[in-house]
Amino acid sequence: MSENFMTALRVVLPLALLMGIGVLVRKAKVVDRPTMRKVDSLCFHLFMPTLLFKNIYESDLLHNIDGRSFLYVLICMLVIFFVAGIYLPRKLLADGNSAASVGQALIRPNYILFGIAVAESIFGEGGAGTVALFGALIVPLINIFSTLILELNHSGSADLKKLFLSVLKNPMIVATILALVLMALRIQIPDLLYSVVKDVAGVTTTIAFISLGVSLDLGQALSNRRTLILVVLARMVLLPLIFLPLSIALGFRDGMLCALMIFFGAPTAVSSYPMAVAMGADGPLAGQLVCCTTVTSIFTIFCWTFLLRTLGLM
Repeated sequence: MSENFMTALRVVLPLALLMGIGVLVRKAKVVDRPTMRKVDSLCFHLFMPTLLFKNIYESDLLHNIDGRSFLYVLICMLVIFFVAGIYLPRKLLADGNSAASVGQALIRPNYILFGIAVAESIFGEGGAGTVALFGALIVPLINIFSTLILELNHSGSADLKKLFLSVLKNPMIVATILALVLMALRIQIPDLLYSVVKDVAGVTTTIAFISLGVSLDLGQALSNRRTLILVVLARMVLLPLIFLPLSIALGFRDGMLCALMIFFGAPTAVSSYPMAVAMGADGPLAGQLVCCTTVTSIFTIFCWTFLLRTLGLM
């Protein structure tokens, strides 16, 4: 029991402390939010894709992911898309822009950042292969569904050509395709060059979570408190409470169950905020949802990790 408690603590405590450092850095006026938005852009376009590339490149694709798990997640995503992404936001909110931000928040987990950090905390360095490969499969789907939700809730229709191009240009997709091509062609990156890849990937978690701490701002959340409470409960409690027991009943264990835990239980992705702004959704609400789900995740991810480890499932 104590070992499982410490494992769960090792998962969330470093992430919480890094975000805490970010908050302190902002309060000390060492750096401000506009500056960190540029750092967020650097994380999105360089650090996170490099981390994803490294973990896929170092993994055994054939032995870590099977079609059954991908089919299961595809079905779950379709259910979440229609129910939580389209139907519920329109029922709860009259404003299409707010509904778009809420729908995206419910379907777009911060999978890569939290997934790899949590997996390495549980399984050790290099133990995030399954989580990374799983991310390689679902990140394109997450981007497609998120874009559809924003378009449908905001304007009532979606431009398929624009959707295809936005997905294809996503740095995560580019990194995934590059890693898979190198694996398929059995091309080995020279050690000298790959050491740079590992160095860049190694700073991702630290920089991203400090930046997240700098960006946390709950000061304007009171005006949307009802919506925020409902979305946080749905994203951080209800979704994992529904889908994790189902995942366990279907026989998913260890690394695959860890991947599913993050997929269903991670907070809303930081990238949902700039995407909401760019596509005309409710930007302030999107930012508040990122902040609230991120703060809540420190407690909920700890609980899910502790429970699944105690049950011997992960």
